[in-house]
Amino acid sequence: MTNHPTRIVVLGGGFAGAYCVKQLEKHIRARDVTVTLINDRNYFVFTPMLVEAATSALEPRHVIVPLRGFLSSSDLLMAEIENINLNSQTVTVQPEFGDPMTVPYDQLVMAMGSVTRMPVIPGVQDYAVGLKTLADATALRDRAIGMLEMANIAPDHEHRQSWLTFAVVGAGYTGVETAGEFNAFLKEAIRDYRNVRESDIRVMLIQRSGRILDMLDEAMSEKASGVLQRNGVEIRLNESVSEVFETAFTLNSGEKIDSHTVIWSAGVAPPPLLKDLDLPLNGHGYLQCERDLRVKGCDHIWGIGDCASNLDANGKAYPPTAQHALREGRMAARNLAAAIDGRPTHALDYRSKGTMAPLGGRQAIANVFGMRLAGFVAWFLWRTVYLTIMPGYGRKLRVAMDWTADLFFRRDYSQQNFHSAKKTPSSPSE
Repeated sequence: MTNHPTRIVVLGGGFAGAYCVKQLEKHIRARDVTVTLINDRNYFVFTPMLVEAATSALEPRHVIVPLRGFLSSSDLLMAEIENINLNSQTVTVQPEFGDPMTVPYDQLVMAMGSVTRMPVIPGVQDYAVGLKTLADATALRDRAIGMLEMANIAPDHEHRQSWLTFAVVGAGYTGVETAGEFNAFLKEAIRDYRNVRESDIRVMLIQRSGRILDMLDEAMSEKASGVLQRNGVEIRLNESVSEVFETAFTLNSGEKIDSHTVIWSAGVAPPPLLKDLDLPLNGHGYLQCERDLRVKGCDHIWGIGDCASNLDANGKAYPPTAQHALREGRMAARNLAAAIDGRPTHALDYRSKGTMAPLGGRQAIANVFGMRLAGFVAWFLWRTVYLTIMPGYGRKLRVAMDWTADLFFRRDYSQQNFHSAKKTPSSPSE
């Protein structure tokens, strides 16, 4: 018999983890339970809007949700997860300052998300960039503006195009939106650069398979391809990058293309910490879970979000999207409360109400309740849906104001230089 409350520890404060804790707060009010969320930041990124933050459609601060304001009665520990001891049921963490800490648990929710998959291809680790965090978004925005500045002083078209060739590798949801948004961003920005022409801009979308958005049906994939190509995005199918250099990259065909910006969006990988644990993993390294979201063979460990493989009734894994992570988080909270009370848990059985994919330039494709939409209407629907999901009325208002301003005014093309701050000039003291 323990003389302490039931200790629930949630690892990871993304969509799955944050919404799990939020839902737990509703279910454990009258119970002797404590909930601790461990995350390396005191906010979570609203990832569906991250690309817009990278292209000045949204203020970067408006796409993050402060966790302390989002939660009410739970504890937040801002620290890096160092180790999980399954035998002693403890998690060792390292706060930003101070010594490591050990956090005990009775129930553990693993919601650590995923990391960008950087394959063992020469130059990828050194020269390719990702787009998964707020820091990635602001750095990529500054990089794009820096490329425009360099193109503006380049001597000829060939040199200008080398600065303004943006290659996006991977044509999933993020890759497609990134290519479309940066294509629109660059074409609008050149109005401020008198020496740059639209013909100098080259945005490429490189996909290993035979079509983009290959997780969708073929008709939607073809519709998206048509929109992107009409807007000027160059799509390369059945091709892959074989090497990345500082000023160029090569394709598997042997073609070498001058470019200073290769954006890697070709899939994600599980958190490296998982491989060190004695837990069941699938062939790709993700947690194998039961239908009620428990990790297989573990009564007190749950797996949700991108780090876990949760299957539907047909044995097909739910896709690693924000809407599914949110549902998994809420369902895990309900099942956790049921398990603590000794009640039966329930299987996750979520059917998607539709699919939407933004394509940049105020266009999107959507399939909602079997109705297919494309263009501005689909884009407006996408924005409306995610604005309703964004937590907090203040945050909703800030995003809505940014979007309204974006409709009527030009975007801001000044660098922010958060990641390469220049030393303030000074003179010797007398």
